[in-house]
Amino acid sequence: MLSRTFSAAEMQRRYALVQQMLDAQELEAVVVFGNSGVNRHNHANGFWLSQWQDLHHAYLVVPRAEDQQPALFVGLANHVPNARETSDVPTVEWGGYEPGRTIAERLTSLGIDRGRVGLVGVDATWNIGMPWVHYLALRELLPDVELVDATAEYAALRRIKSDEEIERLRGAAQLSDLAIRTLQEVAKPGIAETELVALVEESYRRRGGTTRITFLRSMPMDAPNGCLPAQNPSDRRLERGDVIITEFSASLWGYSGQVHRPVFVGAEPTEAWLRMFDVARDAYERVTAGMTPGSTEGDVIRNASVIGDAGYAIYDDLIHGYGTDYGPPLVDRSCVAHWRDATEPPPGRVIERGMTIVVQPNPITPDERMGLQLGALTVVADDGAKSLHELPFEPLLAVG
Repeated sequence: MLSRTFSAAEMQRRYALVQQMLDAQELEAVVVFGNSGVNRHNHANGFWLSQWQDLHHAYLVVPRAEDQQPALFVGLANHVPNARETSDVPTVEWGGYEPGRTIAERLTSLGIDRGRVGLVGVDATWNIGMPWVHYLALRELLPDVELVDATAEYAALRRIKSDEEIERLRGAAQLSDLAIRTLQEVAKPGIAETELVALVEESYRRRGGTTRITFLRSMPMDAPNGCLPAQNPSDRRLERGDVIITEFSASLWGYSGQVHRPVFVGAEPTEAWLRMFDVARDAYERVTAGMTPGSTEGDVIRNASVIGDAGYAIYDDLIHGYGTDYGPPLVDRSCVAHWRDATEPPPGRVIERGMTIVVQPNPITPDERMGLQLGALTVVADDGAKSLHELPFEPLLAVG
């Protein structure tokens, strides 16, 4: 049985990495911000060190001096007792109604009233940082402190997953697979999409999982009307001959799997759907085989060009980093232009051993009325990316 918390050795490894970053950038401390985001996953940066994901917002203050302790400031006062039960951070307190002031007072109490302090936000890709009002208070109360953005540098420390993290991700992948299998069992003519979501999520919640993503779209195979799973389920009821396209992520104590499979209701997939599925599977196999340490995002684009060769485009990302949050390496839909114009993609970022990456080819028709996703969370090994999921890469039939 997996532990809900990481070992002392694992946490020491993480703090050692942060200490190296603080030394390299000459930072006296880092202030890590997170908010509830998508089912708490905007707390990934703080959670990595605190083992706490707040339902609201939270700040983690980590000083550089080894004789000073970190402190976790929780957004809501009534969340403090749970945070103290869950987190191994020595000081856990309420952050108050003016978190910027609370953080400034904490830094001052540690003797940090000058020098450089790193600010770590939610995500560097989209420049999501701490709230502006909180930042203003911190800047006004500590005028001699240089506040610098350290979000990208800090997030890079989490890029390579440890063995303990991989095992937790494998557990999350199993719960995500269960979600797809449950959909295959319960998808019958007459049941509504909203009911499907409830049954799918219930299947892994009773096993300790939580929900990150349950996106699906149902439609007649012969009259498709959407190229991506919908973020919000409708009250549409299934009919025989439907296809359900999916994107499911179940989480296990803060770590998430991700799996995509089409499910066909009461009828074998038509020739058009089989062709699209086969192209997606070919792209997946080429991408994962080529995703070795030292390969690049540009290699991913080239290896997935079979999608463009078949006359399809994509809408969603082709690959993206995953595990506790969403991020690089990332190949978005702009790669379609390279397939269309036969141009050489730039190398982009380098793939490293131990990265966990969702590979999710999603061929769509040019009119965007038909599409599917076929993918899985993988971990990069010396001989390519290996799926952490166990579902076969084949069309799934709901007998109905």
